[in-house]
Amino acid sequence: MNGSWKRRPHQWAALVSLLLAVGCGGDPGASLSGKAAAGGAAGSNAASSPAGVNPPATTKPAPADDGPVYHLSYAQPKLPTTRLRLGAFEMDAEVCSTTPQIATGLMFRAGIGPEEGMLFLFGAPHQPAFYMKNVSFDIDVAYINPEGVILEIVRLKAQDRTPVPAKSDRVQFVLETAPDYFAKHSLGPGTLVMTTRGGLKETFLGR
Repeated sequence: MNGSWKRRPHQWAALVSLLLAVGCGGDPGASLSGKAAAGGAAGSNAASSPAGVNPPATTKPAPADDGPVYHLSYAQPKLPTTRLRLGAFEMDAEVCSTTPQIATGLMFRAGIGPEEGMLFLFGAPHQPAFYMKNVSFDIDVAYINPEGVILEIVRLKAQDRTPVPAKSDRVQFVLETAPDYFAKHSLGPGTLVMTTRGGLKETFLGR
């Protein structure tokens, strides 16, 4: 990895404050009203709860399309990649680290390769909710804790704007892949995800 993804602590603090306050995705403002943010393949249900505190249980969140838009209106160019190790397997994953990159995700793209991924970086653990605005193909999503361990894997359906929240509030990384990638490689919860340079936190956050 080059140093372009490493941020100083105060930079991450500022970014995390933004993400936790307004959500991260195409419609961060919606999370202020308790809705999940829209964001192509990536929408974060950061909501208005303090970091690390789950909001009260509610009915299934509805898609949100109102408020400010942070995603691009076209497919973002291919982002820099990193080599990931998932158990005995490896893949190249694009890295989303800025708000526009995270908000846009896989929006407007034609698809994702069978051995490709997109890794989303967050400055602190929280409880994201991803859904599929402007994404015309199915994907699998792994919610990953700060130690790089997969907590759960969910299937997201093409163009389904219903947010799918993580069950845990300890998610700091999210990995999107082609559907059935994890099943094909017999990977599941408990799998350790690393880069060829070390753990995810060490590689991207420098700690």
